[in-house]
Amino acid sequence: MVLLSKGRELKLIDRILNSSDRDAADELVSQYYKNIYKHIYIKLKDEELSMDLTQETFIAALKGLGTFDAGKASFGTWLSRIADNKITDYFRSRQYHESIVTQIMDDVTEDKADEREGTETSVIGKLSYEEMEKMYGHHQNKEWETFRLKVYEGYTFGEISARQGVELSTVKSRYYAMVKRVRKEWDNFE
Repeated sequence: MVLLSKGRELKLIDRILNSSDRDAADELVSQYYKNIYKHIYIKLKDEELSMDLTQETFIAALKGLGTFDAGKASFGTWLSRIADNKITDYFRSRQYHESIVTQIMDDVTEDKADEREGTETSVIGKLSYEEMEKMYGHHQNKEWETFRLKVYEGYTFGEISARQGVELSTVKSRYYAMVKRVRKEWDNFE
């Protein structure tokens, strides 16, 4: 990849600012995209999130292009600072905190995986899908729907999250709430 000269960068920036030149914006973005993605990925180690934050970085850069001062920093350095701000914003976000809660919940429940599997196996072994549907399905609750998709239909948590249009942590919370409910009810019967 041939780097743009500082003069070429400034001409592209001028074209974007003065005539909203899309070709100039595309050239500028394509010149720095891989470097900014790599910069973000090194810090986050998550491909999808890194792509999202790279996109957000370029959107913010193009919107704030009028604030770029070539006398203070190179364009690449300025973009890296925007990327770092996006990373900081992510770490302060609700999404990040929910992912931490999910990770903690996974760690805690991983220790109880055999117990959870035992609950699923005992429920499936003792009750048919139809019987479970009669017990829990009439409520049309999200916990039952999540449990049903996971246990009876074999969906992963990620697939359920996409299907229900909710965060992964919400899916896991619903699932474990249903497991806890079923376990509690079964403990009372046995």
